[in-house]
Amino acid sequence: MKRKIVMVAIALTLIALLLGASAVMAAKPQKSGSGKDVIAMSNGFPSGAHYNLNIHGKKESYDCTPYDPLSEDHNVINIPEYGEATISYVSGKKVKVDELTVFDACAESFDGDPAEVWLPYEAEGYFVFARALGKPAKGNPSDPLYEPRRIIIENSELKAYTPLFGDITNSDEVPLVLPLGLITNGTYKVDSTTTAGIDLVRFDSQPEGKGRGKTLGKNITDMFMWEGWVFQPILDLDGDGDVDYTDVPMGYDLVANGGDGDSIIDPEEFQNWLDDNMEGYVFPLNLDTNDDGVVNELDASLDYDLVVNSGNGNGYIDPWDGIYDPTDLTEPNSEYERWLADNIPSGTEISDYLTDLWEYYDTPVWVFTIADLVYHNQVVSNEGIKNLQIRFYPVATTEFEPTSVE
Repeated sequence: MKRKIVMVAIALTLIALLLGASAVMAAKPQKSGSGKDVIAMSNGFPSGAHYNLNIHGKKESYDCTPYDPLSEDHNVINIPEYGEATISYVSGKKVKVDELTVFDACAESFDGDPAEVWLPYEAEGYFVFARALGKPAKGNPSDPLYEPRRIIIENSELKAYTPLFGDITNSDEVPLVLPLGLITNGTYKVDSTTTAGIDLVRFDSQPEGKGRGKTLGKNITDMFMWEGWVFQPILDLDGDGDVDYTDVPMGYDLVANGGDGDSIIDPEEFQNWLDDNMEGYVFPLNLDTNDDGVVNELDASLDYDLVVNSGNGNGYIDPWDGIYDPTDLTEPNSEYERWLADNIPSGTEISDYLTDLWEYYDTPVWVFTIADLVYHNQVVSNEGIKNLQIRFYPVATTEFEPTSVE
């Protein structure tokens, strides 16, 4: 039952947990040896080159400037000193930024939109460390009634897009290349101090409340690691937002087709269906002329059916079999193919848009490697923290070096 699927683009939505990055960059966390000693005995951060992201807690009356292209300080995000905020971390295979850049420094409580920070793409990802700074709450931490200043970080929503039809260097370019999003079914690998996310506390080691306690950096890399399925939305045949057994045609259950004939799609039959649909065509969203979310023969102009234009004149655009052979000199050889060839971006051909329709990650991977463009949204619940410091250390260039206490 081999078949090709003609598709449009890629969608991804999920609920889970996460975190976030200025340029300064080499330090690899280790479980033993000098690396472990460096983390345990200093400020909790590895030493070496890295990107910094500073998240500042501000009063409700703060006058926040979302983005100043003339500013040299693009690594600061402003959130409420008390309350929730959303931060969107952006990266991916087609993201081309030279350094960590905050394109929206204001959380939604200040300008109505989530804050947004773009991170240079690294195929091997980053080691990520964070710590809460600023003046701690007064009182004795051993007192049962003591309430420290703290910030809790949770992953909220993940959206991924692939393929993009061109590289992007800033948020203004996104609408020009965006396809539909991917559908995912998986989890983040989270090593958490709470059931919901990462809890970073600014404590005071002095009973008198003099603010002399030292907060160590905490390794939060696992909040960026993804494992599980990633699907193209064309596989969501029943349109329920998920790709699962309900999308598999019952023909895959037939004994004649390798099924067990029990009238239920089981895991093996689901995998057989996926194996038969490993590739499909994904075209730019601007070709979806009838706005139904799918690029197919219904989007093509009826002019391509006219006999004078090499059509068959039957009054409609014939369905496409999903097969295109660039070595065949008669291609494009159908009405729909000719329309595609005339409307895809110049310098490309139909075969350039053949792509994988699904992938399964059985071991955790850096989340921004699963697609060309990934928005990793995080909810931050702040309880008085004025400065949250996050550092990103590129895995590919990181080595441990001795570091002193800051």
